[in-house]
Amino acid sequence: MAALPSCQHKYSLHGSAVEIACKVPSLNIGIDKALGEFTTPEWPDGFSPTHGCIRPYDQTVVLRHLSPSATSLTSESGMELYCEGERFWLIDDRWGLTEINLLKGQWQSWILPDPTIDAPEVVERAVLWPLSQLLRAKGLYLLPAASVARAGWGMLILSPFGLEPELQALMRASFRIVGQRWTCLREEDGQIAMMHVPAPLQITTQPRSIGEPTTSRWQDVTNDKYGATQNHAFCDAVVIVEPGRRPVSRFRPLPRANAVSALKKAWPIEELHPQRRLGQMHSKLAQLCQCAELHLSRRPQDVLTLADHLRKLPRRPQPGKVEVTLDARRPKQIPA
Repeated sequence: MAALPSCQHKYSLHGSAVEIACKVPSLNIGIDKALGEFTTPEWPDGFSPTHGCIRPYDQTVVLRHLSPSATSLTSESGMELYCEGERFWLIDDRWGLTEINLLKGQWQSWILPDPTIDAPEVVERAVLWPLSQLLRAKGLYLLPAASVARAGWGMLILSPFGLEPELQALMRASFRIVGQRWTCLREEDGQIAMMHVPAPLQITTQPRSIGEPTTSRWQDVTNDKYGATQNHAFCDAVVIVEPGRRPVSRFRPLPRANAVSALKKAWPIEELHPQRRLGQMHSKLAQLCQCAELHLSRRPQDVLTLADHLRKLPRRPQPGKVEVTLDARRPKQIPA
C-alpha cells in the first residue's frame, strides 16, 4: 500500500476552511486524491477551519474518548452509530472508529493496523463522512452522489452502486462531470448549486463464477480527458436510481409531494440531527428541482435518452404520472 509520511493537510473546500492532521501514512495519498485540488497554504483572516485528526488505533486512548452512557442510533453492515449530546461515534470493525463533536466542529478517527477495506474506502468513512457532517452546519453539503451538466442544465444522481458505464456514456455525449463519486451542494440565490469534488469512483467487478470474490478498484473516470469536468453547475433535476439493473430502463417523474419522501428515503448519507433546519437539503431539492425514480438497464447509453426525457419535463411535475420505458432503441411513453 502506497504511503507518505504524516501530513498536515489544509484545504479551502468551496470556501470552507478544512484542516486534517493525518498520522496514518497509508491514508495520505488517498486523502490527497479525494481533496487535493483544494489545497491551500493558508486561509484569509477570520476563517475558522473544520479540524480533523487521523490516528493509528490505540485502545487506551480510544477508551478515554468513548462514553458508556452513549445511546445506540443505528447498526448495519458492520457499522454502529452512537450519540451523547453533541458527540457522535461511528464504529466499524473493518477499519476503526470516528468521534464527531458537532459543538466544537471537529472530528478524530482511529484506524486499525490492518483494515479489511481499501484505503480509498477508509478515507471515505474516516475523513469524508465525518467532514460532511460538520460542513453541513456551514451550509455546505458534501454528498456521496454523482452529478453531471451540459449546456446550462445539471443533474444530480443518487445511486446505490457505481455508475462508471453511465458516466462514460454521458461524457461521450458532451456532458461534463461535476462529481463522479461525491458532490458538494449549496443553496445560492434560490437555486441549488452543485460543485466539483475530485474523489475517485469505486468500480466493482462481479465474479464470473460462484464462489469467486467480488473485486473493486478506484479510478478517476475523467483522468486524461480534457474538458471532462465542470467546477460548478445549478441542479435542475435529481434522479433516484433503484437497486439493481433491469433488461429495460424505466423512469417515473415524481410530483413534488412525493419527491420529498422519496429523497428522504434514498438519501445516501446518514445525517446527524436531521430534524434541524440545516439538515433539510432533500426538501429544497424536491421544491426547486425536477425529480424522478429510475431503473437502469444493462445498456449504459440508455441514460442519454432518459436524461433527454427528463430535460423536457416541466420544472415542477404535476400530480399525473408518466412512465417512460425504453425497449431496444425506441422510447415509448405509457400513461401510468
